[in-house]
Amino acid sequence: MILIKIGNFEFKKRNSNQVDKIPRKKKKVNMKSARIIVWITMVFIFCSGVMAFIKASNVSQTNHKLQKEVQTYQTKLDRASTNFNGYSPLLNNYMQGFLKLYFTYPNNTDDMDKRNQALSAYYATNLTTNDQAGKDSQTFNKAYIQSIYTQQGVKIAQYYVNYSVNNNQTTGYLNIPFKVKNSKFTVVSYPYFSNKIDPVGHIGKLQSKYTKESQTTSVNLNNRVIDFTKSFLKKYVTAKTSDMKFIMARPQGLAGKYKVANIQNLHVYGTKNNPIVQCLLTLKRSDSDIEHSENVTLKLSKQQTTYFVDQFNHNIGGD
Repeated sequence: MILIKIGNFEFKKRNSNQVDKIPRKKKKVNMKSARIIVWITMVFIFCSGVMAFIKASNVSQTNHKLQKEVQTYQTKLDRASTNFNGYSPLLNNYMQGFLKLYFTYPNNTDDMDKRNQALSAYYATNLTTNDQAGKDSQTFNKAYIQSIYTQQGVKIAQYYVNYSVNNNQTTGYLNIPFKVKNSKFTVVSYPYFSNKIDPVGHIGKLQSKYTKESQTTSVNLNNRVIDFTKSFLKKYVTAKTSDMKFIMARPQGLAGKYKVANIQNLHVYGTKNNPIVQCLLTLKRSDSDIEHSENVTLKLSKQQTTYFVDQFNHNIGGD
């Protein structure tokens, strides 16, 4: 660069070898690449949202499972906290009062109504007492406790009872399902007669609670199971225990001491090969018109043309 001075002014003379700098052209944005980057970002955000939703769902399911486990443990604790492990004078006093009312069958309506009203105080709120007076009468004589055991999560007191029907003495073993809490007792299912029970080893696991939603919707299955149940219960009351071994895992039979008066509230659950049926069985003594009701649950397994009774329980669930 050469400076030339003219008067008070100076001029720069350009060197002939000097090359002017060419301004750099701004790069244009590649729209295709931009779109790819945007799509990748959107996919990443979407995947992140999906993963977050899945994790949230898993956390919710885990919390629900934990809540159910906590509830199960709480139920077990409640049962363990009843401070009751077996026989007590308090239980016997309660049961003696119940048995005296239960075996009293007046043959007039007014006395029967009073008996029913007094007996309802011993039953759970969902059990009704509406026995009707007939021509026969029954009185309670005495009872001795035989054993206390647990079956399908229900405490049961078995009593050897002596009572009279039309002044004729008879005896039997009556099983009374009950619940106890804070030294208060309640009969939670209708009592039932059976053979003398050895209480050792009769504690079973808690029975599942069935709902209307779990009932079978198959008409054919319902009809087959109901027909079998009715036939089985009629055979159960007429046959001896030894005669039932071909149809029951643990044979029971009443040997004709009772007749089936009615079978109500039949509900079928489970599957085609392992159906479960529950009902209210009303039995009448063969030597009188006096009746009593029992809750029954049958757990069945499918055979070729019939069913086999895997479990026969005189209740319809826990407390």
